[in-house]
Amino acid sequence: MSRANTLPFEVMQRPLSPTQQKVYDRLRRHVARTGATPDLAEFARDLDVHYVSLKQHLEALATKGWIVFESRGRGRSPHLELPAAATGVPILGSIPAGPLSEAVADAEAYLPIPGMQDRGFALRVRGDSMADLIQDGDVVLLEKRPTERSGEICAVRVGEEDVTLKYLDRLDGHEWALRPHNPDYETMVYPASAIEVEGVYRGLLRGPVADALAIDG
Repeated sequence: MSRANTLPFEVMQRPLSPTQQKVYDRLRRHVARTGATPDLAEFARDLDVHYVSLKQHLEALATKGWIVFESRGRGRSPHLELPAAATGVPILGSIPAGPLSEAVADAEAYLPIPGMQDRGFALRVRGDSMADLIQDGDVVLLEKRPTERSGEICAVRVGEEDVTLKYLDRLDGHEWALRPHNPDYETMVYPASAIEVEGVYRGLLRGPVADALAIDG
């Protein structure tokens, strides 16, 4: 079952001052890298600001809708939380024709995978062209980068079509083959100019496992 994020949906994010932006960016990078929010005293030292000043910046970020920051009473550390969309890897139900950024904006949920937020996305697989290696309903993790060698599994867009997941084989300098894992499907050959690599395969989660880890945006 997905865990709901506590940031209210009705809160609209308002612009940040340069200092607030710096605090937010450092906070987001820390959570993306470690999977946890920092100790505030250590975070203040890293930013070279007074602890009270840091709390004021965090309160401003919360007021402007960028984070959750709540006092829990004297002697207890405040509750600090970032929305899943800030640090998680977005799970896309599909990638329709058009910019990848538009599909990410409509992510169905997010996976808390440290270190991949800025360069990764996840795709829920529909169909069996990559079976039995990748099954219908699996969630594959992909890195947003060009393919580095022939034979990598990639999320590929052909012309204005939706994205498909296939082995990408270089035939020569002018053509690529999109090869399925399932022998019941045919390999398709396209000119290199028609191929756009949206992401390169990094791993997968079976459907129920991904659902258990997913966090609503």
